Amino acid sequence: MIEDLERRVGRLDQVAGITEIAFADGRARGVRAFDVRSGGGLRFTSVADRALDVCALECDGVPLVWHGPGGVAAPGSDYDGSDRSFARNFFGGLFTTCGLGNFGPGGEDAYGSFGMHGRVNHLPAEGVSTRTVREDGCAHFELFGTVREAQLFGEDLSLERTLRVEMGARRLRVRDVVTNRGGTRRPHMLLYHCNTGYPLLDRNARLHVSRRAMRPRDDRAARGMAEWDLGGEPDAAFAEQVFVHEPAPGPDGRARAMMVNRALDEGRGMALALRYDPAQLPALFTWRMLGVKTYVMAFEPANCPTIEGRAAAGERGTLPFLEPGERRAYDLEFEVLRGDEIDRELHQIASAR
Repeated sequence: MIEDLERRVGRLDQVAGITEIAFADGRARGVRAFDVRSGGGLRFTSVADRALDVCALECDGVPLVWHGPGGVAAPGSDYDGSDRSFARNFFGGLFTTCGLGNFGPGGEDAYGSFGMHGRVNHLPAEGVSTRTVREDGCAHFELFGTVREAQLFGEDLSLERTLRVEMGARRLRVRDVVTNRGGTRRPHMLLYHCNTGYPLLDRNARLHVSRRAMRPRDDRAARGMAEWDLGGEPDAAFAEQVFVHEPAPGPDGRARAMMVNRALDEGRGMALALRYDPAQLPALFTWRMLGVKTYVMAFEPANCPTIEGRAAAGERGTLPFLEPGERRAYDLEFEVLRGDEIDRELHQIASAR
Protein backbone atom coordinates (compact mmCIF):
# COMPACT_ATOMS: atom_id res chain seq x y z
CA MET A 1 0.00 0.00 0.00
CA ILE A 2 1.25 3.46 -0.90
CA GLU A 3 0.43 4.83 2.57
CA ASP A 4 2.67 2.25 4.23
CA LEU A 5 5.54 2.97 1.85
CA GLU A 6 5.31 6.73 2.40
CA ARG A 7 5.85 6.19 6.12
CA ARG A 8 9.31 4.85 5.26
CA VAL A 9 10.62 7.45 2.80
CA GLY A 10 11.13 11.20 2.86
CA ARG A 11 9.95 11.48 -0.75
CA LEU A 12 8.27 8.98 -3.03
CA ASP A 13 10.93 9.53 -5.69
CA GLN A 14 13.35 7.71 -3.39
CA VAL A 15 11.93 4.52 -4.96
CA ALA A 16 9.89 5.56 -8.01
CA GLY A 17 8.64 8.52 -10.01
CA ILE A 18 9.23 10.85 -12.94
CA THR A 19 12.27 13.13 -13.16
CA GLU A 20 12.63 15.82 -15.81
CA ILE A 21 16.06 15.77 -17.47
CA ALA A 22 17.85 17.42 -20.40
CA PHE A 23 20.50 15.99 -22.68
CA ALA A 24 23.77 17.91 -22.56
CA ASP A 25 25.90 16.86 -25.53
CA GLY A 26 26.01 16.48 -29.30
CA ARG A 27 22.88 16.71 -31.43
CA ALA A 28 20.74 16.11 -28.33
CA ARG A 29 22.06 19.11 -26.42
CA GLY A 30 19.18 20.83 -24.62
CA VAL A 31 16.57 18.22 -25.57
CA ARG A 32 13.88 17.83 -22.87
CA ALA A 33 13.15 14.33 -21.61
CA PHE A 34 11.79 12.43 -18.61
CA ASP A 35 13.35 9.57 -16.69
CA VAL A 36 10.59 7.29 -15.39
CA ARG A 37 11.09 4.59 -12.71
CA SER A 38 8.21 2.34 -11.71
CA GLY A 39 9.81 0.99 -8.54
CA GLY A 40 9.19 -2.49 -9.93
CA GLY A 41 12.35 -2.67 -12.03
CA LEU A 42 10.97 -0.86 -15.09
CA ARG A 43 12.82 2.28 -16.23
CA PHE A 44 12.45 4.27 -19.44
CA THR A 45 13.19 7.63 -21.03
CA SER A 46 10.44 9.61 -22.76
CA VAL A 47 11.72 12.41 -25.04
CA ALA A 48 9.40 15.41 -24.74
CA ASP A 49 11.06 17.19 -27.67
CA ARG A 50 10.43 14.16 -29.90
CA ALA A 51 6.69 13.61 -29.43
CA LEU A 52 7.18 12.02 -25.98
CA ASP A 53 8.35 8.86 -27.75
CA VAL A 54 10.27 6.39 -25.57
CA CYS A 55 13.91 6.14 -26.65
CA ALA A 56 15.16 3.70 -23.99
CA LEU A 57 13.71 0.97 -21.78
CA GLU A 58 15.21 -1.49 -19.34
CA CYS A 59 14.04 -3.84 -16.61
CA ASP A 60 16.23 -4.53 -13.57
CA GLY A 61 19.14 -3.06 -15.52
CA VAL A 62 18.64 -5.25 -18.62
CA PRO A 63 18.21 -3.15 -21.80
CA LEU A 64 15.39 -4.49 -23.98
CA VAL A 65 15.18 -2.17 -27.00
CA TRP A 66 17.42 -1.20 -29.90
CA HIS A 67 19.02 2.25 -30.19
CA GLY A 68 19.65 3.68 -33.65
CA PRO A 69 23.20 4.81 -34.46
CA GLY A 70 22.21 8.48 -34.74
CA GLY A 71 20.92 8.54 -31.15
CA VAL A 72 18.59 11.21 -29.85
CA ALA A 73 18.72 14.52 -31.72
CA ALA A 74 16.95 17.83 -31.30
CA PRO A 75 13.72 18.26 -33.30
CA GLY A 76 14.53 19.33 -36.83
CA SER A 77 18.22 18.44 -36.50
CA ASP A 78 19.54 17.49 -39.93
CA TYR A 79 15.94 16.84 -41.03
CA ASP A 80 14.41 17.92 -44.33
CA GLY A 81 11.59 15.39 -44.74
CA SER A 82 13.54 13.06 -47.02
CA ASP A 83 13.81 9.31 -46.49
CA ARG A 84 17.52 9.71 -45.79
CA SER A 85 16.95 12.36 -43.11
CA PHE A 86 14.52 10.08 -41.30
CA ALA A 87 17.23 7.42 -41.16
CA ARG A 88 19.68 9.95 -39.70
CA ASN A 89 17.25 10.83 -36.91
CA PHE A 90 15.62 7.47 -36.16
CA PHE A 91 16.52 6.65 -32.55
CA GLY A 92 14.50 3.41 -32.45
CA GLY A 93 13.71 2.80 -28.79
CA LEU A 94 10.63 1.21 -27.30
CA PHE A 95 8.55 3.09 -29.84
CA THR A 96 8.95 5.76 -32.46
CA THR A 97 5.64 7.22 -33.62
CA CYS A 98 5.24 7.36 -37.40
CA GLY A 99 2.54 9.67 -38.83
CA LEU A 100 0.34 11.57 -38.45
CA GLY A 101 -0.22 11.94 -42.19
CA ASN A 102 2.02 9.17 -43.51
CA PHE A 103 4.03 6.10 -42.67
CA GLY A 104 6.22 4.20 -45.08
CA PRO A 105 8.23 5.91 -47.84
CA GLY A 106 7.79 9.56 -48.70
CA GLY A 107 6.14 10.89 -51.83
CA GLU A 108 3.45 13.23 -53.11
CA ASP A 109 -0.29 12.98 -53.69
CA ALA A 110 -3.31 15.25 -54.05
CA TYR A 111 -2.90 16.36 -50.43
CA GLY A 112 0.72 17.46 -50.82
CA SER A 113 4.21 16.08 -50.30
CA PHE A 114 5.18 13.94 -47.30
CA GLY A 115 8.37 12.44 -45.90
CA MET A 116 9.22 8.93 -44.85
CA HIS A 117 7.25 7.91 -41.73
CA GLY A 118 5.83 11.41 -41.43
CA ARG A 119 6.74 14.36 -39.21
CA VAL A 120 5.31 13.63 -35.77
CA ASN A 121 8.43 12.06 -34.22
CA HIS A 122 10.41 15.17 -35.19
CA LEU A 123 8.09 17.57 -33.34
CA PRO A 124 8.31 18.70 -29.70
CA ALA A 125 5.42 18.21 -27.31
CA GLU A 126 3.85 21.27 -25.71
CA GLY A 127 1.92 21.70 -22.48
CA VAL A 128 3.93 18.86 -20.98
CA SER A 129 2.99 17.95 -17.42
CA THR A 130 3.48 15.17 -14.89
CA ARG A 131 1.46 14.03 -11.91
CA THR A 132 1.20 11.26 -9.34
CA VAL A 133 -2.28 9.81 -8.93
CA ARG A 134 -3.15 7.93 -5.74
CA GLU A 135 -6.11 5.58 -5.98
CA ASP A 136 -7.18 2.33 -4.31
CA GLY A 137 -4.00 2.23 -2.23
CA CYS A 138 -1.74 2.46 -5.31
CA ALA A 139 0.24 5.22 -7.00
CA HIS A 140 0.25 5.85 -10.74
CA PHE A 141 2.71 8.15 -12.49
CA GLU A 142 1.43 10.06 -15.53
CA LEU A 143 3.17 12.09 -18.22
CA PHE A 144 1.07 14.16 -20.63
CA GLY A 145 1.70 16.41 -23.63
CA THR A 146 0.32 17.54 -26.98
CA VAL A 147 2.07 17.45 -30.36
CA ARG A 148 0.74 19.70 -33.12
CA GLU A 149 1.40 18.84 -36.77
CA ALA A 150 0.15 21.85 -38.72
CA GLN A 151 0.93 24.15 -41.60
CA LEU A 152 -0.70 27.03 -43.46
CA PHE A 153 -3.01 25.73 -46.22
CA GLY A 154 -2.39 22.17 -45.07
CA GLU A 155 -3.05 19.76 -42.25
CA ASP A 156 -3.79 20.73 -38.65
CA LEU A 157 -3.61 17.54 -36.61
CA SER A 158 -2.91 17.18 -32.89
CA LEU A 159 -1.74 14.21 -30.87
CA GLU A 160 -2.63 14.25 -27.17
CA ARG A 161 -0.46 11.64 -25.45
CA THR A 162 -0.64 10.18 -21.94
CA LEU A 163 1.94 7.73 -20.58
CA ARG A 164 0.86 5.95 -17.39
CA VAL A 165 2.85 3.62 -15.12
CA GLU A 166 1.64 1.90 -11.98
CA MET A 167 4.08 1.96 -9.10
CA GLY A 168 5.68 -1.43 -8.52
CA ALA A 169 4.61 -2.78 -11.91
CA ARG A 170 6.51 -3.54 -15.12
CA ARG A 171 3.80 -2.14 -17.37
CA LEU A 172 3.48 1.07 -19.41
CA ARG A 173 0.14 2.21 -20.82
CA VAL A 174 -0.03 4.68 -23.71
CA ARG A 175 -3.20 6.59 -24.57
CA ASP A 176 -3.13 8.70 -27.75
CA VAL A 177 -5.94 10.86 -29.11
CA VAL A 178 -5.51 12.33 -32.59
CA THR A 179 -7.77 15.22 -33.63
CA ASN A 180 -8.27 16.97 -36.95
CA ARG A 181 -8.33 20.62 -35.85
CA GLY A 182 -8.50 21.92 -39.42
CA GLY A 183 -11.47 22.70 -41.62
CA THR A 184 -10.96 20.04 -44.29
CA ARG A 185 -10.81 16.25 -44.47
CA ARG A 186 -7.21 15.05 -44.09
CA PRO A 187 -5.30 11.77 -44.51
CA HIS A 188 -4.33 10.17 -41.21
CA MET A 189 -1.83 7.31 -41.12
CA LEU A 190 -0.35 6.15 -37.81
CA LEU A 191 2.17 3.42 -36.96
CA TYR A 192 4.03 2.59 -33.74
CA HIS A 193 7.55 1.38 -34.56
CA CYS A 194 8.42 -0.83 -31.53
CA ASN A 195 12.04 -2.00 -31.63
CA THR A 196 13.47 -4.93 -29.65
CA GLY A 197 17.24 -5.21 -29.35
CA TYR A 198 20.10 -7.04 -27.65
CA PRO A 199 20.17 -8.86 -25.26
CA LEU A 200 16.43 -9.56 -25.56
CA LEU A 201 17.05 -10.07 -29.28
CA ASP A 202 19.64 -12.78 -29.77
CA ARG A 203 19.96 -16.21 -31.35
CA ASN A 204 17.57 -17.59 -28.68
CA ALA A 205 14.85 -15.01 -29.31
CA ARG A 206 11.48 -15.65 -30.91
CA LEU A 207 8.69 -13.26 -31.86
CA HIS A 208 5.04 -14.26 -31.32
CA VAL A 209 2.01 -12.39 -32.70
CA SER A 210 -1.74 -13.02 -32.63
CA ARG A 211 -2.87 -13.04 -36.24
CA ARG A 212 -5.30 -14.42 -38.77
CA ALA A 213 -3.03 -14.17 -41.78
CA MET A 214 0.48 -13.13 -42.82
CA ARG A 215 2.18 -12.28 -46.10
CA PRO A 216 5.65 -11.03 -47.08
CA ARG A 217 5.99 -7.45 -48.24
CA ASP A 218 8.22 -8.38 -51.20
CA ASP A 219 10.36 -11.14 -52.72
CA ARG A 220 13.15 -10.58 -50.21
CA ALA A 221 10.77 -11.17 -47.31
CA ALA A 222 9.26 -14.16 -49.12
CA ARG A 223 12.63 -15.86 -48.99
CA GLY A 224 12.64 -15.44 -45.19
CA MET A 225 9.14 -16.74 -44.47
CA ALA A 226 10.43 -19.84 -42.67
CA GLU A 227 12.42 -17.68 -40.23
CA TRP A 228 10.29 -14.55 -39.97
CA ASP A 229 9.94 -14.91 -36.18
CA LEU A 230 13.49 -15.96 -35.24
CA GLY A 231 16.53 -14.09 -34.00
CA GLY A 232 20.03 -15.07 -35.09
CA GLU A 233 23.63 -13.94 -35.29
CA PRO A 234 24.43 -10.46 -36.68
CA ASP A 235 25.22 -10.66 -40.39
CA ALA A 236 26.79 -7.74 -42.27
CA ALA A 237 25.11 -8.95 -45.50
CA PHE A 238 21.61 -9.25 -44.00
CA ALA A 239 18.88 -7.42 -45.95
CA GLU A 240 15.77 -6.26 -44.12
CA GLN A 241 12.58 -8.32 -44.25
CA VAL A 242 9.08 -6.94 -43.63
CA PHE A 243 5.99 -9.05 -43.04
CA VAL A 244 2.35 -7.93 -43.09
CA HIS A 245 -0.05 -9.46 -40.54
CA GLU A 246 -3.79 -9.30 -39.99
CA PRO A 247 -4.13 -9.05 -36.20
CA ALA A 248 -6.49 -11.32 -34.28
CA PRO A 249 -7.90 -10.45 -30.83
CA GLY A 250 -7.49 -12.74 -27.85
CA PRO A 251 -10.23 -13.59 -25.34
CA ASP A 252 -9.93 -10.12 -23.79
CA GLY A 253 -10.40 -8.39 -27.16
CA ARG A 254 -6.77 -7.30 -27.51
CA ALA A 255 -4.22 -8.35 -30.11
CA ARG A 256 -0.65 -9.09 -29.03
CA ALA A 257 2.97 -9.14 -30.12
CA MET A 258 5.73 -10.45 -27.86
CA MET A 259 9.48 -10.99 -28.16
CA VAL A 260 10.64 -13.86 -25.94
CA ASN A 261 14.14 -14.91 -24.94
CA ARG A 262 14.07 -18.02 -22.74
CA ALA A 263 17.80 -17.79 -22.00
CA LEU A 264 17.54 -14.53 -20.05
CA ASP A 265 16.94 -14.07 -16.32
CA GLU A 266 19.08 -17.10 -15.44
CA GLY A 267 17.03 -19.36 -17.69
CA ARG A 268 13.61 -18.28 -16.41
CA GLY A 269 13.09 -16.25 -19.55
CA MET A 270 12.23 -12.60 -20.23
CA ALA A 271 9.80 -11.10 -22.73
CA LEU A 272 8.57 -7.73 -23.94
CA ALA A 273 4.85 -7.86 -24.71
CA LEU A 274 2.61 -5.39 -26.50
CA ARG A 275 -1.18 -5.47 -26.23
CA TYR A 276 -3.40 -3.26 -28.40
CA ASP A 277 -6.94 -2.94 -29.74
CA PRO A 278 -7.18 -4.31 -33.33
CA ALA A 279 -10.32 -2.25 -33.87
CA GLN A 280 -8.15 0.87 -33.41
CA LEU A 281 -5.03 -0.54 -35.10
CA PRO A 282 -6.19 -3.16 -37.64
CA ALA A 283 -2.75 -3.85 -39.16
CA LEU A 284 0.57 -5.18 -37.86
CA PHE A 285 3.96 -5.20 -39.57
CA THR A 286 7.06 -6.98 -38.34
CA TRP A 287 10.59 -5.93 -39.31
CA ARG A 288 13.48 -8.40 -39.19
CA MET A 289 16.85 -6.70 -39.58
CA LEU A 290 19.72 -8.82 -38.25
CA GLY A 291 22.57 -6.71 -39.58
CA VAL A 292 25.77 -5.66 -37.87
CA LYS A 293 24.95 -2.62 -35.70
CA THR A 294 21.47 -2.58 -37.24
CA TYR A 295 20.47 -5.60 -35.16
CA VAL A 296 16.77 -5.19 -34.46
CA MET A 297 13.40 -6.87 -34.76
CA ALA A 298 10.32 -4.67 -34.56
CA PHE A 299 6.58 -5.10 -34.24
CA GLU A 300 4.55 -2.23 -35.64
CA PRO A 301 0.79 -1.92 -35.09
CA ALA A 302 -0.82 0.54 -37.49
CA ASN A 303 -4.17 1.97 -38.57
CA CYS A 304 -3.65 1.12 -42.27
CA PRO A 305 -2.60 -2.19 -43.93
CA THR A 306 -0.44 -0.49 -46.58
CA ILE A 307 3.25 -0.20 -45.64
CA GLU A 308 4.31 1.28 -48.99
CA GLY A 309 3.27 4.84 -48.08
CA ARG A 310 0.35 7.23 -48.45
CA ALA A 311 0.29 7.39 -52.23
CA ALA A 312 0.01 3.60 -52.43
CA ALA A 313 -2.65 3.57 -49.70
CA GLY A 314 -4.68 6.11 -51.67
CA GLU A 315 -4.42 4.07 -54.86
CA ARG A 316 -5.53 0.91 -53.06
CA GLY A 317 -8.43 2.54 -51.25
CA THR A 318 -6.98 1.81 -47.79
CA LEU A 319 -6.04 5.39 -46.79
CA PRO A 320 -7.67 6.48 -43.48
CA PHE A 321 -9.06 10.01 -43.14
CA LEU A 322 -10.13 12.32 -40.33
CA GLU A 323 -13.06 14.67 -40.89
CA PRO A 324 -12.89 18.21 -39.43
CA GLY A 325 -13.22 17.96 -35.66
CA GLU A 326 -13.02 14.17 -35.66
CA ARG A 327 -11.05 12.50 -32.84
CA ARG A 328 -9.60 9.01 -32.83
CA ALA A 329 -8.12 7.21 -29.80
CA TYR A 330 -5.38 4.58 -29.67
CA ASP A 331 -4.50 2.45 -26.62
CA LEU A 332 -1.33 0.39 -26.19
CA GLU A 333 0.09 -1.53 -23.25
CA PHE A 334 3.70 -2.65 -22.94
CA GLU A 335 4.76 -5.11 -20.23
CA VAL A 336 7.94 -6.95 -19.32
CA LEU A 337 7.15 -10.58 -18.47
CA ARG A 338 9.10 -13.36 -16.80
CA GLY A 339 8.78 -17.10 -16.18
CA ASP A 340 5.19 -18.35 -15.97
CA GLU A 341 3.91 -14.93 -17.04
CA ILE A 342 5.35 -15.62 -20.50
CA ASP A 343 3.46 -18.91 -20.78
CA ARG A 344 0.19 -17.24 -19.82
CA GLU A 345 0.71 -14.59 -22.49
CA LEU A 346 1.54 -17.26 -25.09
CA HIS A 347 -1.76 -18.94 -24.20
CA GLN A 348 -3.57 -15.67 -24.94
CA ILE A 349 -1.84 -15.49 -28.32
CA ALA A 350 -2.68 -19.11 -29.13
CA SER A 351 -6.33 -18.46 -28.19
CA ALA A 352 -6.68 -15.49 -30.55
CA ARG A 353 -9.28 -15.79 -33.29
